[in-house]
Amino acid sequence: MTSRFARFIRVAVSKLFLLVAPPAAKLYAPWRIIPLPVMRSMMPPPFSTSRHMAGAAALALACLISMAAQGQMRDLSSVKPIHQSLRTCQGDACKAISDSLSDRLEALLAADEAPDRPGPKPDFLAAVTSSDGRLMVLTWNWPQPDRTSSYAGLVAFRPSEREPWEFTRLYDASSADAPHLQRAVAADEWWGALYYEMVPDPVDKDTWLLLGWDDADAQVTRKVIEPLEWRSRGLRFGAPVLDGPRGMTRRWVLEYADAVQVSLRYQPAARGKQGHAERIVFDHLAPNEPHLTGITAFYGPDMTFDAFVPGKKPTSPWPLLQNIDAIQSLPGDRPFVDPRPRNRR
Repeated sequence: MTSRFARFIRVAVSKLFLLVAPPAAKLYAPWRIIPLPVMRSMMPPPFSTSRHMAGAAALALACLISMAAQGQMRDLSSVKPIHQSLRTCQGDACKAISDSLSDRLEALLAADEAPDRPGPKPDFLAAVTSSDGRLMVLTWNWPQPDRTSSYAGLVAFRPSEREPWEFTRLYDASSADAPHLQRAVAADEWWGALYYEMVPDPVDKDTWLLLGWDDADAQVTRKVIEPLEWRSRGLRFGAPVLDGPRGMTRRWVLEYADAVQVSLRYQPAARGKQGHAERIVFDHLAPNEPHLTGITAFYGPDMTFDAFVPGKKPTSPWPLLQNIDAIQSLPGDRPFVDPRPRNRR
């Protein structure tokens, strides 16, 4: 909480106690604009005037805090025209537009009134934020003539809310190459993706699992689980926190036919008869014919599901559970706007 916001709250509290001093009839005057049936449904059971006043003061304070918090929210819609230019750009102009977008985003987030996290989630680029507000990842892409994509992004991190943002820019010239499962890479070797969900690691508070979508090429599409670590030397993509069928892996890649849709989603723990532990659920992929095994352009969902779940021990990685019961249908494939205005799926 910033000092400016703290001062605002102190002043608001002082004024509230002055407001509740007059008689109760004056206190409820603003409610007179509400139609009688609605007002009755909102009124509490009769009790002492002092409790009326205390409750009203608490309600008003909550409203003030909410209004102040909303006032601090940063709206990223001002950069939308820059992003829209990526739909029609060509050649080196696209990289220049992307750099301008990064410049503008940095300026918005570094401003004194910038919020802990974005306000309304932008509908024109992929944006995810950690639950504690320390990490923000914004990613976008633009098409290339060979039906691959170029990717760029901005990572904003700060150790605590009292410290300024540290910015790291991301760029991947082509989506043609698949990410390596066992390599940890710095930002300058990033394999591009649009990240639509962020899952905190339950053990390491400076590690997050990013769920992303990669357009790849005209033959295949990818979904990825990309662990991101923040260390003293900066951020690093790829961490040994996923325990697959062949042992530990630094990331998980689902590569499948361009014409199909594949789900990859985080599900928080649920209770009840159909309860389950916290998990990252995804479609199990298989070729449409046995002799096509290994050719991912012919892979798609086989109507079963796998999941990574947190380990049972504090230092355990996320083990893979195969052929699980997904319980609920997983959401659709694209939680963001694809910059390509084309008829692909």
